[in-house]
Amino acid sequence: MGVVLILVGILALLDSLEVVSFWSALGRLWPLILIALGIWLLLKRDYFYSDRKIEIKEGKRYSKAFGDLRIDAGGMDPHGLDVEMGFGDLELNLTKANLSDRESVVHLALGFGDIRVWVPSEVKLKASATCGAGDIDILGKFTDGLARSLDYQDEGYDSVQKRLKIFAKLGFGDIKISRV
Repeated sequence: MGVVLILVGILALLDSLEVVSFWSALGRLWPLILIALGIWLLLKRDYFYSDRKIEIKEGKRYSKAFGDLRIDAGGMDPHGLDVEMGFGDLELNLTKANLSDRESVVHLALGFGDIRVWVPSEVKLKASATCGAGDIDILGKFTDGLARSLDYQDEGYDSVQKRLKIFAKLGFGDIKISRV
């Protein structure tokens, strides 16, 4: 509902600046908008809820429009995990993941919210994070502000077989990658 309020607010602002004629168009189209939204909600119910624990499969892609997503990779190989979200918090626990003897690559993308990732202490890490507005903290290496990016690589990363590479991209919010 917060997203709907933000969108209505943006359109109302554009209407007051005479960029678009929002209120007159909304007055004629609101029944169609409600019908379309209702049908979409019925067809995409799983797209909004995150109460279930998801099972990671190699090369699997997950997408979600709204809500939080918590992924526990216990006993699973996260290689090829690709998560895209619109609004909400994304938490990925890799501390008990079954990383194979190769470079395991994980992609995370979020529009608005926070990304939190926990990695095992014994695995070498390489991470690249970009953020439109917010903070980025990769194992204590920190940057904040607008249009920020941060790269991190453990010493000896290229010389070990079992290693983890994380790409995190965020519009607005914070990215934090920690070791446990």
